[in-house]
Amino acid sequence: MGGIGIEASHTNAALSCLARERLPHLPHGEMKWGKVSTAKLPAYGRTVRAFFDDQTFATAHFHCLVVDTHGLDHRRHNQGSREIGFNKEIYQLATKFARLYPSRVFHVYPDGRDTNQKPEDLRLILNRGRAKAGDRRDWPFRRCQFRDSGKVPLLQLVDLLTGAVAWCVNGHASAPDASDAKKKLSAYILKRAGVTNCAADTAMNGKFTIWHRQLRR
Repeated sequence: MGGIGIEASHTNAALSCLARERLPHLPHGEMKWGKVSTAKLPAYGRTVRAFFDDQTFATAHFHCLVVDTHGLDHRRHNQGSREIGFNKEIYQLATKFARLYPSRVFHVYPDGRDTNQKPEDLRLILNRGRAKAGDRRDWPFRRCQFRDSGKVPLLQLVDLLTGAVAWCVNGHASAPDASDAKKKLSAYILKRAGVTNCAADTAMNGKFTIWHRQLRR
């Protein structure tokens, strides 16, 4: 699971940059890890390069957490609900952003999905959690709303960066029928991020971080 934090004042310029970099190979359609192909690879590569190099992304940081889902016990910890378990991981990731940027307030836009878990409830839980931790900000999480990733290029960029980490962590590159395009894109992203071992945590802060979260037993 991953997310990009970017200053609101830079968002429009970043969106314009993403729209420019996908041309001419990918004029339409949603960019996502599952659609990476040889034909689309140049556009995907330029999009990723923009995140690392373009000044419009100077304030943008990507943080992701990795959870071994084989170790999840929804019956014991999540009232038997996978959706509650999923929201707990969103909570953990959003809380990391709050800890790393102690002077900021946040608008959180998760990718929309079919769920009975309301984003407004998550916002309330996040703010209560920060208050309990001694955070002196007045409601640091100001907004939490689902967005359609097909209409939000920044969510598409999150999917690409997260997909590259998952591809490495899950060992997909070593599969006999592994996609050559995905191999190249994952390797490129991790190299640009300075990640030499995707099975280990990176530094907590930086342009691109990975956190392997240890589950409660």
